[in-house]
Parts: sequence; structure tokens; C-alpha cells
Amino acid sequence: MEPREQVASSAGGGSATHWWQEPFRVVQTNIREPDAAMDVQAVGQDILDFGANAWLLNTAGIVSFYPTQLEYQYSTPYLQERPSGDLIGDARAWSRAHGVRLLSRLDMSKAHPHVWEAHRDWFYVSPQGQSQIYNGLYSTCMNGPYYQEKTFQILAEILARYQPDGVFFNAFSFPLADYSRNYWGICQCVNCQHRFDEWYSLALPKEENPADPAYRAWLRFRNRVSENLTCRIHTFLQEHSPETAYFRAGRHSDVPTHEVNNAVGRPLPLWRFGAGETARASRTARPDAPVDILTVYFLDIPYRFAAEQPGLVGLHHAQTLASAGTMHHYVLGTTKQRDRKGFPLVRRLFQYQAAHADHYRGLASAARVLLVRPQHGVVTRGAEGGAPYRGAYRALVEAHLPFDVLDGGLLGEKAEQGALGQYRAIVLPNAAGLDDRQVAALDAFVQAGGGLVATHETSRYDGDGAPRPVATDSGRAAQAGAFGLQSLGATAVLTRSDAMRGAYLQVTPEVVAEFGAGFGAPGAPDGTELIALDQSYLYVAAKPQARTSLTLIPPFRYGPPEKCYGETPTTHPGVLWYQYGQGRTAYFPWPVDRLFHDVGMPEYRELLRVAVTWVAGGAPSPVVMDPATPPCVEVTVHDQPATSRRLVHLVNFSGHQDRAFHDPLEIRDLALRVQAPTGGAVRRARALVRGQELPLQAESDGWVRLTVPSLGLLEAIALEP
Repeated sequence: MEPREQVASSAGGGSATHWWQEPFRVVQTNIREPDAAMDVQAVGQDILDFGANAWLLNTAGIVSFYPTQLEYQYSTPYLQERPSGDLIGDARAWSRAHGVRLLSRLDMSKAHPHVWEAHRDWFYVSPQGQSQIYNGLYSTCMNGPYYQEKTFQILAEILARYQPDGVFFNAFSFPLADYSRNYWGICQCVNCQHRFDEWYSLALPKEENPADPAYRAWLRFRNRVSENLTCRIHTFLQEHSPETAYFRAGRHSDVPTHEVNNAVGRPLPLWRFGAGETARASRTARPDAPVDILTVYFLDIPYRFAAEQPGLVGLHHAQTLASAGTMHHYVLGTTKQRDRKGFPLVRRLFQYQAAHADHYRGLASAARVLLVRPQHGVVTRGAEGGAPYRGAYRALVEAHLPFDVLDGGLLGEKAEQGALGQYRAIVLPNAAGLDDRQVAALDAFVQAGGGLVATHETSRYDGDGAPRPVATDSGRAAQAGAFGLQSLGATAVLTRSDAMRGAYLQVTPEVVAEFGAGFGAPGAPDGTELIALDQSYLYVAAKPQARTSLTLIPPFRYGPPEKCYGETPTTHPGVLWYQYGQGRTAYFPWPVDRLFHDVGMPEYRELLRVAVTWVAGGAPSPVVMDPATPPCVEVTVHDQPATSRRLVHLVNFSGHQDRAFHDPLEIRDLALRVQAPTGGAVRRARALVRGQELPLQAESDGWVRLTVPSLGLLEAIALEP
């Protein structure tokens, strides 16, 4: 049984009167010790010139940039170069005079040798009994008194002296590795040993071994320790300084904050959708709270002074805007950078939002499709990681279907809150392990009229990763292979084949004629009748009422060319369409999403688009792009309830190529149809980035047609009632 902790719930985003409920833009100067002597007026003017209205500045932890009175804190001697001797005091005075929010950055992960000498029980201990030392600093442990007790003394001192508008903590984690990526291992300090034994009655594991129950318990332990401390800090701030926002990932914060970055050697394909994905997931989990997307300006930690490609930085910020997130620009040192090539683009995006802040106030997603990000690690076959999810994500983007993202662990909670009812379709990309609560929530969603698209092994395992048994007529389990979801058109897996190299799916006529797949009519000169099938296929028992499409052609000879014949068509389906209660489901017994991630054939994307459209009753989106729109255009849609305004964003990804991010190609004359919010009408449309009115052509049921003359990196279309 999991330990119960007495921590106060602090999951709210606060009232609308809090400053962080208004649009804001952050410049973070992650300063070095010599920067304590910075010219605050000059750096502050740069921040204003960027169009930012919040400044995140190092304050305490590893180095105190003010004259601390706490004996275990280290005030940098460079403060002596300031007439006041207090950088934070000077920055606070400037920020108040110029209407800029000052946010304090703290880092409790390391301390100086004199602290280690006096309080060794505060620090990390490796499995070999060593301290973790990097550039003369000793790594602390989150379970030690430095984190658990001294954090609150430091906060109290900062709040009393400066009343910052926000607080952000860096490196809230257990130090398994250092900055040079040297691996140190699981901390074995006395505090970790005591707390782990108290909670789990187990000895601390000394290595990361997923087969070890103690290691699996440690993974839960690590997360619970972090969440417990995060919650306590939020409660402390609420009690002592309620107008100081807590910036931290998760539910126990005022502003969920997430970093997006690049790294030298990161394997291809680069995940270029990271900023938008993170913003979507956070906004879906906590629609009451803003989300701060911290975009790293430099290339990688070893190259903190070399700026990232402007194209990638611009994409991160554009996705953030399009997903109703907060742009956050992070540099090492001050704004006086030696590599400034990305500054003009960042300024342009920041200044654009500053000029249109009214359009970004109080936005709510109007997406009708929900993509679930499955939990991994409980199912052995989850070793494939997030490839199916990422394939589905990219397919929805390229199909121009606006969607939200939800972490799978929140499915049951969101269902009980009634939050799933706003969607017409939910996509489950190989969500193999689903617990009974999640299964019941999804079946109820479909029963009530919702649509569900599921792929491959979705719901074959329970929440603990155990296969779901197939019941015989006597009620006893006969074999492993049942689906937990009753709403699918299949009852069980008869057998699984992972030897699918050389297999195909034959396109059947109704996929084109009835479901609208863009494969061309059978026999058409520009059509396709075969879809490559690789990796895996599940032979399933279909329900009598299920309709099937596509037929399996098992692997046959593919070499030499003279011998490439002998195919044997079967009746095994590629997709099962099913009516369940008032709703519909489409189930693919093969990894269509992962194949799109790995191979990228357009047929996989088209099948997912068709499935989402059908289960959603033909209306999966309030925005319909012209079929000629290139796949590199991403579409999002948000409503502003206070004004009945609808905001459609278009993001242009055409500049991305492998590891390169160039300026995007201009795309002209993008035609689209948009539906007015429920009960409303659209009387005016304006392209905010271009600053241009767009002519409207009214249709029935509140729909309008319009054309965007030109799309660079970003366009935002405001539709007014």
C-alpha cells in the first residue's frame, strides 16, 4: 500500500485578480557570479525592448545575489562592485518603476564546501559512498534538511526583503548524473534510507533495475518526495505572500512551467512539436492555470554561449502562442549576449503578443479531439516508448485537426469531472495498459455518444501490466488476450504476429466511397490499392456487428524481383468500425500510428484522419482547411468566452529539415472554413500578424469561408461576433 502524506491540496490557479492570469512574457537571465555587477538599467531596457513584462533573475540557492543573513548561504563577492551591494534590491526597484514583474530563481541542488563540512547529512551520497562534486560544488539531496527545511528559511528572507512577483526553482530532482552526464547513481544518504524504509519497508536499491521491486518503488518514491515538497512550497507562498506566483511543473503551482530545448547528439527525428505538445497537455490538465513554456536560447549545456537556430527558437515560441501558452526566453548571463542572431525573431513575437494582449486573455481550447498520451513502463511492450503517440500527434497536426493532449493517468479524474464531454473523439495510440477506472470512463464516453479511435494493443493489459484474460463459457480464464474496452469492435486477440515484413493491407472500396479516404477509386490511375504493413499484426475475434475494412495480405516473397509473387489475400481486417451505444469506435489491430512515426507514409495519416472524422460523426473540428493546405501547417483554435471571440492560429513548419530549422517558406492563399462559437455568428475576421481585415463569405449554420493571403511563421485569425 502506498504511504499517505499529510499535505495540503493547492491545485488551484487562483482568482482572476492575480497578475499571472493576464498575458505575460518572460525574459530569464540565468546570471553568473560576475553578473552581480550588471547595469540593471541597461539590462532592464533590453527586457522592455523585447516586449517582455516579466524578468526572471537568479536570487538564491547556489549563489545569493543579495546580502543574505543566513550562514549556510553564499553571497557572491561580486556584489561589492555595486554601490548598493544588492543586485536583487536594485532590480526590484527598477522593476516596480517600469511595471515589470520580477521573478526570483532559486537552485537548491548544490552548495559550497563550507556548508558540506558543517552539514554532511544534507548532501547526496553515491552507492559507492562518494559525494557528488562538480566545479567545487557539492550536490544536495532532496530528502535532506537543506531542501526540506532551509528552503523555507531562504524563501522567508526573500519574501520579507523583496516581495518578488514570482518564485521559480531549478533542478527539483534527484542527482543521478552531473552536468557532464557522468552517471553517479541512486542517492544512499541517511535521509533517503530512513524515509524509503519508513514508506516502503524496503532497502534502497543501488542500481536502476526495472525487474527489482525496490527500484520500482523508488521511482514512485522519487516522484512523491518531489510532489510533497512542491506542494509545501506552494502552501507556504499562499500563506505568506499570496501575490507571489509559484512557477513549477505539476498541479501544485500557480504557473505550470516546462522547459523545451535541443541537445548535441539528440537522435533523429527531432521532435519539433515539443513546445506545442507541452502547452496542450498542461492546459488540458489544468485549464484554470497559465502554462509557461521556457524556451532555451542556447544550443546545449556545454555550449551555453552559442545561440540555437533562430528557426527552432521561433517555432517554439510560435507553438507556445498557438497553444495559449506563455512565451519565456532563457539566456545564460545577461541580455548582453555575444550570439544575438535569434533576438530579432524573439522580439517580433514578443512585441506582437504585447500589441494584441487582449486577444490572448482568458482563452479556452475549442478542440473537439483529445489525444491521450499513454503511460509507459507498466507493460513490457511499452519498451517502444512514445513512438505510437508521436506518430498519432504528427498525423493529427498534418491532417489539420485541432486537438488537446491529456496524460493517460488523468483519464479517470477528467471523466469524473465531466471534462471528456467537450470532445467528439478521443484517440488512444497503443494505450496498452489501462486500469479498470480508465476503461470504464472510456466506454461510458462512447456509450453517451462520443467517438474513440484505438490502435494495436490498446486495453489488452490492466493498470499493473497484466494481460486481460479471455473468459470461457464457464466464466474461467481460458487464455490471455481480451480487450478491456467493451466499446471496440473486437473481443480478443487470437494470436499475434511480429513477423510482418513484406505484408500489405488491401484497400477495400468502402474506405474510399463511404469513409472518404483519399486513396482514389479502385483502379484509378492516381490511386493506391495497397498499404505497407510492417512490425506487428493482431489476429482478432471481431464482434458480429462490427464492420471491417482493408484486408490483410500476409508476408510473401520480396526477392529476387523475378520471384516477387505468391500473395495470398485473407479476410482479416485492417480496421474495425463499431457502433456502441450512441457512439462509434474505430480500432486498428496494427501499429498504424507507430508506422507513421517510423516510416511516414501518407496512407497511415489518412487512415487516422478518416477514423477520427467517422467516429466524431463527420465534424471533428470547428476549422476545416482546404484539402490543398500543405501538411506543414498546424492549426489550433481557441475561444474567448468573455468576448465570444474565436482565435485560429496557423503555424508554418516548412523551415524544418532534419537538424536544420530555416526560415519557413511563405505559403499563399490558404483557404479555410470556420464555425462560429455555439449560438453565435461571425461578422468580422482579422489576420492579427499581418494586420489585415479578411473578407468573409457566410455559409449556413454559422460557418464562414475566408482566405489568408500569406502565411510566414505564424498567423492568428481573430473572428469577431
